[in-house]
Amino acid sequence: MKKNTMMDTSKKRVELMAPLKNYKSLNAVLGKADAVYFGVESFNMRMYSDNFKLEELNDIVKICHNHNINAYLTTNVVIYENEFSLLDQILDKAVEAEIDAVIIHDIGAIQLAKEKGLHFHISDLN
Repeated sequence: MKKNTMMDTSKKRVELMAPLKNYKSLNAVLGKADAVYFGVESFNMRMYSDNFKLEELNDIVKICHNHNINAYLTTNVVIYENEFSLLDQILDKAVEAEIDAVIIHDIGAIQLAKEKGLHFHISDLN
């Protein structure tokens, strides 16, 4: 009898994730998305576009969680040695806000997220 080598995917759930850039985009996905991802000011691939302020992080996560939406913070760029102090502050705020996970590319940032007990997803820049 041949063993079935196909993975059982019947119990896997697809997560609909939407990008955010401001409160207008957040309001647009309430009740529609399972998760959102967004950056705050620095260290994300859209850092030169409209982004949330670090001070808004607690509010954003609270709104998401009140609507059963996972909130993912993006820090998916290469972090230079002189930037780790600011990244450390941002990740501390992420812990405080109870962010669901951080989307990260840089290996040093991954290590810092691990030290803070944050869940993370690895982002490929290609």
